Amino acid sequence: MSVEVSLNTPLADALSNVVQPKLTELGWSTGGPDDSALGEYIILMLVNGKTEDQIAAELSNDLLSFGPGDTGAADFAKWLFEQVHLLNAQISSAAAPQFQQSLQSQAIPSYQNGENPPHNDTRQPGASGTPDVDMNEAIDDVQNNSIPTGPKSMRTGSRTGNNRLMGQLSKAMDRSGDAILHRVRPQQGTERINMHSRQPPKGPRGDANRNQRTPSNLRLAGAVQGGVPNGAIAGPLMNASPQQQMALLAMLEEQARMMSQIFSPQQQSFIQGMPQPAINPNFRPGNHLQNQQSDRSLFERVERPTNRINDNSNKRQQNNNTGLQSRNQQASGTGIENAQAPADGDLTSSMEVENSQKSQPEQPSDTICKFNLKCTKLDCPAFAVVHVIPLTTTDKFLNDDSISKRFYVYASRALVPQSHRRLRYDNVIVRHRKIGSSVSAAKTHQGLTDVAVLGGGITGLASAYYLAQRLPNAQITLFEGSSRLGGWLHSKQIDVGNGSIVFEQGPRTLRPSRPNGWVTLDLIRDLDLEDQVLMTSRQSVAAQNRFIYFPDHLVRLPGPGSSLFNTFYSIFSEPLFKNMFSSMCTEFSKPAQIHMDDESIGSFISRRFNPSLADNIVSAGIHGIYAGDIYQLSIRSIMPSLWYAEQVKKSITAGFVGGWSLRWPQDAAFEAEWAKAPPASETIQAVRDSSVFTFRRGIGQLADRLEAKLWGAANVTIRLDTKVDELHLEQSHSCPSMTLMARCAGKSVGEPEKTSFTHVISTISGRALHDIVRPTSSLSVLSQTPSVTVMVVNLYFSNPSVLPARGFGYLLPRSLSFEQNPERALGVVFDSDATIGQDEIPGTKVTVMLGGHWWDDWAAYPDEEQGASMAKAILKRHLAVAEEPKAVRVGLQRNCIPQYTVGHYSRMEQADEVLKRFKGRLKVAGNSYNGVGLNDCVRSAREVVMDLVQGRSEKTGLEWFTEANNPVMEKKKRR
Repeated sequence: MSVEVSLNTPLADALSNVVQPKLTELGWSTGGPDDSALGEYIILMLVNGKTEDQIAAELSNDLLSFGPGDTGAADFAKWLFEQVHLLNAQISSAAAPQFQQSLQSQAIPSYQNGENPPHNDTRQPGASGTPDVDMNEAIDDVQNNSIPTGPKSMRTGSRTGNNRLMGQLSKAMDRSGDAILHRVRPQQGTERINMHSRQPPKGPRGDANRNQRTPSNLRLAGAVQGGVPNGAIAGPLMNASPQQQMALLAMLEEQARMMSQIFSPQQQSFIQGMPQPAINPNFRPGNHLQNQQSDRSLFERVERPTNRINDNSNKRQQNNNTGLQSRNQQASGTGIENAQAPADGDLTSSMEVENSQKSQPEQPSDTICKFNLKCTKLDCPAFAVVHVIPLTTTDKFLNDDSISKRFYVYASRALVPQSHRRLRYDNVIVRHRKIGSSVSAAKTHQGLTDVAVLGGGITGLASAYYLAQRLPNAQITLFEGSSRLGGWLHSKQIDVGNGSIVFEQGPRTLRPSRPNGWVTLDLIRDLDLEDQVLMTSRQSVAAQNRFIYFPDHLVRLPGPGSSLFNTFYSIFSEPLFKNMFSSMCTEFSKPAQIHMDDESIGSFISRRFNPSLADNIVSAGIHGIYAGDIYQLSIRSIMPSLWYAEQVKKSITAGFVGGWSLRWPQDAAFEAEWAKAPPASETIQAVRDSSVFTFRRGIGQLADRLEAKLWGAANVTIRLDTKVDELHLEQSHSCPSMTLMARCAGKSVGEPEKTSFTHVISTISGRALHDIVRPTSSLSVLSQTPSVTVMVVNLYFSNPSVLPARGFGYLLPRSLSFEQNPERALGVVFDSDATIGQDEIPGTKVTVMLGGHWWDDWAAYPDEEQGASMAKAILKRHLAVAEEPKAVRVGLQRNCIPQYTVGHYSRMEQADEVLKRFKGRLKVAGNSYNGVGLNDCVRSAREVVMDLVQGRSEKTGLEWFTEANNPVMEKKKRR
């Protein structure tokens, strides 16, 4: 790009003025004052040096989700760069004459060969050598355009070196290159400094003849603090934009810093009306001696020191009080220069002077951070923008290399408008905190002051949300190793020309089953998502038509909507149901194996019924949920009702025919709690009675709303692209704490950051938790939970009748021949019937799922092109679909579904005992333990948070697997 764009320049301002109307014209923005995030992001892309193609690609793919054939983003990028060159040419052509005129007006003319300068001297003869007594005369000179020409002794005659001296004076008086904070007032033409039609000076500010006029800096400070003396500054300050207000406050800070360098604290106390500057104490005279020994930059001195981060929350509170103690020393006359300097090798900032005396809590009106834009205190009540930002590249708008190459960067308040809660500028994420919403360090809920949540999937988001609601005075930090939140919930809107459709790469529908589904519905109500829910009724084709492909055609499963005749005809005629009826009739007579602790699903079904039922029907159902092998998965963990029916009733058929059901103690407590809840709304009640439900923009809308709530919470900090390397229990005399080591994802060099938390909730996989917990051997049982990889292929056909059958979809059993399933597919979902109402245009939308346990031994996985070809081959072979899809999306979900293999129940019971060694400071939740569905994850998040809030320290999140919580068989109650 030939023209360089920088922030806070006339070119950047001019671009902002033309870009925002253009976005409104294109319909990409509403044009309101609070909807300028896209325009600001486009300007920052120009600042970062993005090319026309890069800007068009980012707008089309990530920001606006345009289709492949949409040229709107490319046309806008071309128009944008044309505006850059046009505005730059206009600004350059307009600035050149003004610059020359300014140089000519500010230059001091020189006169040679005895030439006298022309001037109008109206004074009496003999008064040329007397000094000016009346200051009004200076104003008259300015109004008469009289140009000062230097000392009177140099106005006439020729001197040696006169030209050189005049040039030096002209150069010294040029202020065009000074920073804006150093300019007293802009000078134009022949005007003198501070002589813009103002009255002449009336003497010192403290003089009684000044009619007790309040200094302007005091009036502005009073306006900021709420008191507006004389009402002079309230209007302009309140009408100013946030950026202008921050610029004023920055100027005041610079002024206070300069005054503190001129006058010592003792001298300032004798000057009437001079306020104590609200600045960093390190700027005071004498403190530079302390800073010289560490030889650190300003950023390093104001940044939180590494050895401070290592301490627990009580140590943080002590550090927060030291700044106030230093200010108390100044007020008492001792001065901060009398404080003891840190010893050699101590990385503690000179701002944090240790003092053993007790201090009162800081008041927002007394804190030194009120006008300090460099403040990085996370609990500062005056800090408007608080978030630690992972930075992986050097951005152009961060000019200081010592800052841009740091592991974390603290965002300045002046960079982002206050109207946005979250903006993303390339690799920089800025999070706002409301002014005044400070985080209290008081002891709440038995020491719950700092809680860390590991993992930003649906379980981590729900855990952080419940914590923010139940613990408003605690600080919650969410760690996510990737650049996005939501985990496997990934919905994408695709433009296909005449409208948009929704492709799901993860789960696509939820069941409102009781009790886990009701927990999710309660969360939906809290998030105000009821109006976004799409329901599939029990009478729909998706609810009544579910198929299994065997051996070479679709077979409809018995269920609602099927007549008794068709059901019996299908059972006795289809090879899929071979020997199923006879095996069910003889199951009660087979001996029970009550001595077994666990067994595989395939072995259990084959033993109690027959192998064909396991291989044909049960394996297909497991493929649709777990994508696993029934001869590896645990019957006790995945189908506990069948396992306990044999253990208690000695027969599965006798147990279910007799009306017995499995009931967990946790479910009983949940039902009792739910009975006290207020009645559900009509929408929620309708969803409870439906077959499945989703959202208008996909299941990912649930994660997006949770993420938005967390970004707006004052006591939540989200750290993306942050990988936790180590986690261990820190023993202490007062109370134990959890210490974790974290670093920026993808950064293998440098020391990781060490932080302490009172409690940690882990929602990452069991294997990942085992890798970071120290000692590693303590949770070795968690490393024995494998996961499978699934490839998801979404296809859209413009023909609404391309499929030969309608329904939810079909699954493929393990007994299907290789000729019918060489791609090793798991199943196909008819999204057009399963999620009616998501798409704007008619058509047929299907999803093909590949892999799972079939791909466990594969050395490499197919790429996107190969995956699309495999999906189209399956549809052509099974459904005779030869039409080419209009849109295709392929995603490989690595290690997405944990496998509860044989012995999982016992391993989790052992893990529960190990977690108790962490004294209630570490709890686990998520799909690695007790359910892989979204409803299971949300409920586990809620329960682990409630255990934490209610002080049940013995709970670890794995109490489901303890002997005291074993389920019982009881008669079903009639509703």
